[in-house]
Amino acid sequence: MKNLLRICAVASMMFSLVSLARAQEGSTRAEFECLALANSSSVAFGGEASGFLSFHNVWTPGLAYGTFQSNGLNFVYETQGSGDEVVIVVHGGAGLPHEYFHPMLSNLSRYAKLVYFDRRADTLSAKSGHGPASIEEMADDVDALRKTLGVEQVTLLGHSFGATIVLNYALRHPAHVKRLILVSAAAAVENPNEGEKRILKKLSPVEMKAYRSTEGVTGAAKPCDRVRMRYSVLYPHYFYKLTPYEFDRGIYTVYFDALSKKQALASDAKGLDVRSQLSEIKAPTLVVAGRHDLETTPDQSTELASGLPHSRLVMMEHSGHFPFFEENYLFTEWVRQFMTATSGRLEGVVTRSAVAESSSGAH
Repeated sequence: MKNLLRICAVASMMFSLVSLARAQEGSTRAEFECLALANSSSVAFGGEASGFLSFHNVWTPGLAYGTFQSNGLNFVYETQGSGDEVVIVVHGGAGLPHEYFHPMLSNLSRYAKLVYFDRRADTLSAKSGHGPASIEEMADDVDALRKTLGVEQVTLLGHSFGATIVLNYALRHPAHVKRLILVSAAAAVENPNEGEKRILKKLSPVEMKAYRSTEGVTGAAKPCDRVRMRYSVLYPHYFYKLTPYEFDRGIYTVYFDALSKKQALASDAKGLDVRSQLSEIKAPTLVVAGRHDLETTPDQSTELASGLPHSRLVMMEHSGHFPFFEENYLFTEWVRQFMTATSGRLEGVVTRSAVAESSSGAH
């Protein structure tokens, strides 16, 4: 009976994924096929070995681990640094493990206690036992972490898709927000295909040939290879120029399109566009954008900052989608100074009148 229920659950999940895939454009279908393949194997059940890559392989000193629960699901978090200031870091690209912040956010741990965690369906946190993951649920997961940490107010640092969760948190739990740091962020999540189209325009003939080689390939063993090949072409263009730090990380394995992203973006549009609600967010906010970001454009970040009552927009002139990698020192300094200016005094809040500053300008 138990096996029958498992089979039915997997069949239902696969049917949902196939239905969603039909609505996708182009090679994104391979991502659904890869995810369906993962959920049709032993990876769908807890306690059994997964054949898919996990990349918790970045050694970072000074980390302490813990667990917490939210809505019946188990989560893993880690802390770095110490102090009264607590910064919860919310990672982007749902399905992409939080480890891509390591070691580049380590500099901030000298000024605050950083808390990282894997969202529902991502890496070490629970991958099964729930249905579609909404943005609201993911925001509430952050509050469950805050309660576990035993703090009344936290700073939230959200990158890319993570910033969407942070914005929703600020709307749902305003009393617990001390300040926001939004990196490569937008007030409305656009169709992922739009960002990909902008990158495609930048591809060289050789890159385009490799990208197109992933189209039209069939076979049960091929979908994940196609996803990996596709992102190996696209990923370098998330940067203004690639950093010397080795950052392959599996080139966005199946985790890049984990359940949390695909079901949230495909089946729950609520929370993805908060432009009309930005004026309700009163917390001081630092918006950091990369001048050469093709995934979240500077215009999108500017629109976000303009809609927030107490915000400062910093444009990193030599960065793409990962300014904390490409201009780490300047990024750290902007964050440190922002946190210092907004510690305990409302008059420290920077208002919209200072909404356009460049990373190449004077501090």
